[in-house]
Amino acid sequence: MSKSLKCVWTLQPENPPHPVIPCKNCGVLKPFKPSGKFRLNANGTRLDAWLIYKCMTCDATWNRSIFERRNRKQIAPDLLEALQINCPEQVKRYAFDKTGLPAVATPGEGMVTIHKQIVEGTVQDWTDLEIALNTVMPVNLRLDRLLAQQLGVSRSALKLLVRQGGLLDGNEEPLQLKKPPKHGAVVRLQLADHTNLRTQVHSALLADEFVEA
Repeated sequence: MSKSLKCVWTLQPENPPHPVIPCKNCGVLKPFKPSGKFRLNANGTRLDAWLIYKCMTCDATWNRSIFERRNRKQIAPDLLEALQINCPEQVKRYAFDKTGLPAVATPGEGMVTIHKQIVEGTVQDWTDLEIALNTVMPVNLRLDRLLAQQLGVSRSALKLLVRQGGLLDGNEEPLQLKKPPKHGAVVRLQLADHTNLRTQVHSALLADEFVEA
């Protein structure tokens, strides 16, 4: 009989993307990092907003557009206040969003802090492992790398498990390993017939610090 261990992993990336753009002072392409501050400009009843970045070599600034010529009445009051006070959470929201950014170069960009919680079953006794993924911010790390790092198995073993029908998503379809994890995604490992692999994963889980639900 199959026994299930169900977990929730909450993923928090440690470093935001650093866009690589021409620096007006350095005269060459340089990585820029978020400064932690917004810039607002009013033109009558319309507002422009930017997130300010700084060159990591000389501190020259670059403004990343958030919105342009937007009517003040169309801006949610809580968002406007967050921009005015440089709310750290709002800074993170935009800084970790790679949409529209040029090429990026971030040392350690794939580094992720993971909070793990057991919601059903025990680490000591299981054959099927289900992992629900919560992403606090977009994570720039492929799912195969994440699972290999956290479960103590090789990426080739994960690929083989997909082909054998033992690694599925929440819809019982073969798991797409080359994509980054999405918020709300579910990973299912069915290891009743894979004793050696289950032993490896079991050892990795025993070394983890879980919070019991």
